Amino acid sequence: MSVDDKYTYPGSGGVLVNHYNIRDAEQLDKALNAVASVRWAAMSREPLPEQFDIAQLQAIHRRLFDEIYPFAGQLRDVDAQAVGTGIPYSRPEFIPAQARSIDDGLRRDNYLREMPHDKFVDRLAYHWGELTALHPMRDGNTRSQSAFVTQLAAAAGYRIDWDRVDVDELRTVRLHAVASSERPLADYLRDRVQSFTDHDRDTHGRLDTGLSFEQTSKGQQMRALIETQRRALGQDPAGILRPPSSDRGTRRRRPPESRGSDRGVGL
Repeated sequence: MSVDDKYTYPGSGGVLVNHYNIRDAEQLDKALNAVASVRWAAMSREPLPEQFDIAQLQAIHRRLFDEIYPFAGQLRDVDAQAVGTGIPYSRPEFIPAQARSIDDGLRRDNYLREMPHDKFVDRLAYHWGELTALHPMRDGNTRSQSAFVTQLAAAAGYRIDWDRVDVDELRTVRLHAVASSERPLADYLRDRVQSFTDHDRDTHGRLDTGLSFEQTSKGQQMRALIETQRRALGQDPAGILRPPSSDRGTRRRRPPESRGSDRGVGL
C-alpha cells in the first residue's frame, strides 16, 4: 500500500485524486491506460516538435492525463521514490534546476540528431536515465517519458520497437541508470532501436511513430468506454482527442483535494 500525501484521497492508501472520483487503485489504472492510449494515438499523428525539453515533457503529460488528473502537466512538490526499491527521485526543491540541466544537455546534443546508431542509443540511454532520476510529475512519468523519447527518437530518424520492450525489464534498467549507470539501459535498447529507412519515409511521408493503438479493437473499445463516461458526466465525448484548453478546470467538477503528509511514493 502506498503512502497518502496531498495528491491522494485521505486514508485511501495512495489513490490519487482524479476527475472521475475513482477510489479504487486498479480501476483508476485502467482508466489511465484507456485515456492515455487514446490520447497518444491522436498525438502520434501530429507533427513532431522542433525541440525537446522538460516543458515538452510537461505538455505531453498534460495531453495524456488531463482527462483524469487535476495535476496533469505540473511538476510535483512532494518527495517520491521508486516503489519497492527505496531509490529516491529528485527532491522537489531541486527539480527546476535539474530540469534546466537536462534541457541544456539535450540542446548540446542537438536533440540526438545526425548521430550514428550506437552513439544515438548511448546518448538516448543517458538522457532517459536523467529523466528517470528527475521523475518530475507525481504520477504518469513512465508513460509520458515513453512518449517523449519516442518523439525524440523519431525526430532524430529512429524508431523504438515497443513490441519487443518488456515493461518490467525496462523499469529495471531505467532504475539502474538512476542508481549507478545507464549502460544496462543502453544495452537493452541497442537492438530495439532501428533507423528509419528511405522506404519508411517515402511510405509514410513523415517520421511516423509506428503506434496505431486507436485502430485496434482494444483501442476502439477503450475509446468507447471513455466516451460513455464523458456522456454520463455531461461532457462532449469527442473532447477526449482535443488538446487541453486553458479554461479546462472551469468546465469539469473536481473532487476536493486532500491535504496530508508531504511525502509521496512515485508510481
